[in-house]
Amino acid sequence: MAAQRRRAAAVLGGPAGVRASPSGTGGAVARAAREPSDRQREAPRPGAARARPLGRALRSAVLALGLALLVAACRVDTGVHVDVEDAGSGTVTVVFNADAAAVSRVPELAGGLLLDDARAAGWAVEGPLFRADGGVQVRAAKRFESAGQLPQVLEEVAGKDVIFDRVVLEQTRSFAETSYRFEAGIDPTPPLDAFSDGALAQIFEGQPFGRPLQDLIAEAGAPEDSLGFELSLTLIDSEEILSASVGAYGVESAPEDEMAELSPEVDGSTAAWRFSYGDRPVRVGASTVVSDTLAPLWLNIARVAGAAFAAVLLGVGVARLVALLRAPRGRGRRATRRRQQRAAVREAEASRPRKRLLRLLVVDVHGVIVRPTDPREGLLLPVILGENPDIDPELVRDRHRMLVLGRLTAEEFWSDLGLGPIGREVETRYLSSFKLVPGLHPFLDRVAGRSLPVAAVGNQPREWGLRLRRMAELEDSVSSWLVSGEVGAVLPERPLFEATRRVMSVDLYDCLYLSSVPEYLDAASDMGMATGYFAASPEDVQETEHTLIRGYDDILRGRSPGA
Repeated sequence: MAAQRRRAAAVLGGPAGVRASPSGTGGAVARAAREPSDRQREAPRPGAARARPLGRALRSAVLALGLALLVAACRVDTGVHVDVEDAGSGTVTVVFNADAAAVSRVPELAGGLLLDDARAAGWAVEGPLFRADGGVQVRAAKRFESAGQLPQVLEEVAGKDVIFDRVVLEQTRSFAETSYRFEAGIDPTPPLDAFSDGALAQIFEGQPFGRPLQDLIAEAGAPEDSLGFELSLTLIDSEEILSASVGAYGVESAPEDEMAELSPEVDGSTAAWRFSYGDRPVRVGASTVVSDTLAPLWLNIARVAGAAFAAVLLGVGVARLVALLRAPRGRGRRATRRRQQRAAVREAEASRPRKRLLRLLVVDVHGVIVRPTDPREGLLLPVILGENPDIDPELVRDRHRMLVLGRLTAEEFWSDLGLGPIGREVETRYLSSFKLVPGLHPFLDRVAGRSLPVAAVGNQPREWGLRLRRMAELEDSVSSWLVSGEVGAVLPERPLFEATRRVMSVDLYDCLYLSSVPEYLDAASDMGMATGYFAASPEDVQETEHTLIRGYDDILRGRSPGA
């Protein structure tokens, strides 16, 4: 609480009424956010025995910073994304974005926010991440295990009934269908004093932010142009139609043109509502019905199979009757014929190859888990040339090959390229630029439900592979993650596949390998593995003899391994 009071005082001027100028805002915020007060050093914080929710951890730091940036005519946007999975569980992700102008005015933004309490409350915090446009982004995510937990998680974002009110998530199941309904009240213009507390008001002589809010808003000029809020909702990542709505809430009526401006944008199974500070409270809703196409299909198959089985039994009975009537008398000929038939069956079985058992799914990191397929040319070279345009691209390629073979450390790699002092920053920017292939996590959840282990292979240094695995939240869903830097050989060489086989204790003949590089698939096929050419988009499709898989949506529609 003491740190919160110091941050609010530094940003808003304190009880003496001294205003922080736009040029000095950043230093005051950063110092208050990272330097504990004397009262903090002398006594423990009230409630230190339990973790505070995200709203308590970020309200004084982020909202006070937002007010300071608002006065400085910068842009601050907050987004909340709710991703609902088929079991009624899911993830709430909060994304805080400050534009380049905010970063230039508050250069300490990268290290000035105290987020340990949010992490202690179960939020996975990532950032600050540097955006390509010069801004900074902070992300925080937390899972909810059932539909009933979603209101509690959203309450932690800003406090009870501050932004979200009367949140409802319902899941209704029937034969071959599951219905989902989401409703919530949204107040995009909450009272700003809700982000302070009584202790601050006492310190600042009745003003929770040290100065009247009217003065702050008057300095901002147009808060609706500086503070933005977005709620996006994904109700089951599928091809079913999602319907979304918005209506007036907590007011007598609302102009139709204003409701039209707040109408959600629907893209597939995702709906997004965008607001500006000053918009009226609304009630948003969305619903979808997911059809289980396999249930009716299997029912029809069972009916057909039953009819076919009855027909076969009838045919066998008739055939045996005819055979008995036509068979020559005496048991000698009949016994000889049966022995010949059994010998022919045994010979056919002996010559038949062993049945392939799918016991392990092996996927390429680049192209199947993240994009792009060729990160060296598509991401690494542009990032390095952006820092040092005079560097020789062939030198970068040579050092990168040494790096992925494990013959150079990351520090040596950046030092050889002349980027030693900023190497780690460039590395973080490079790894943050990877994009997860759409549908990855739903596909891994489906595979996990069928008890099929997944192993990842790729051309990476070990340290980068571990960081990318953590950033993609794949520690639990991918059983093995072996990269070239650990083995000393790159794809499509055999050692990387052999190492995975030994770690997972399976035969390569029982492995299915997915890759976006035909050369890698050819090598895996020569080793006896089943192969699938993975094309995440139509532009990636190349001519190849391997089975074509058009992204995870193609698999989830019924061609999932192990289905």
